[in-house]
Amino acid sequence: MKKVTILGCFMVIISICNAQTNDKKLEAGYRQHKGFFLSMSVGPNFPSITDEVVGDYNFKFTGTGAQFDLKIGGAIVENLILHATLTSNTLSGPKISSGGSSHSTSNDLTIGEAMIGGGITYYIMPANIFLSGSLGMGNFTLIDNETSVSTDRGFSMQLKAGKEWWISKRWGLGVALTYGKTKLTNKPGDGIEEFLNSNNFGILFNATLN
Repeated sequence: MKKVTILGCFMVIISICNAQTNDKKLEAGYRQHKGFFLSMSVGPNFPSITDEVVGDYNFKFTGTGAQFDLKIGGAIVENLILHATLTSNTLSGPKISSGGSSHSTSNDLTIGEAMIGGGITYYIMPANIFLSGSLGMGNFTLIDNETSVSTDRGFSMQLKAGKEWWISKRWGLGVALTYGKTKLTNKPGDGIEEFLNSNNFGILFNATLN
């Protein structure tokens, strides 16, 4: 009976200590990343896109564009999240370089880049710093006035790292740096093979529900 009583007291003491630790974490602003996850980001990006048909032309598009990023999923364990990823980049009025010369274009010309895929995000707590990686399929869309042409799909990826600050029990706001790439071979027909490759760097403002 004494052994049972001593064990019971020991378990009560552990429970009280754990409760006090959790209270201190909450007082310090510590939160847990678990359950449903929704992350939305928007900000400027700085893409470099090459478009080549061997023996015909080789263009490079650069400039400052806009990037949107959406992630939906849930935590598989605390602070480790599995999610679907959607990214969209747009570059209006790009600078076009070819053969050592370059010229600017009007905003009537827009190059879009999109990826649909999946990935993981890990939060380093209690600093609330996150690291994220996503893989998927992406393509490019060229819009000139009312004309729109899309390429075949190919490999696409995104790496992202940032920090968030809690503004409520479940919402966090922060900033992040991103790097993305889409690399594919487009086959429009007549035996033509068009090679497209992008490198995207971005600065995003993050809003996360978790």
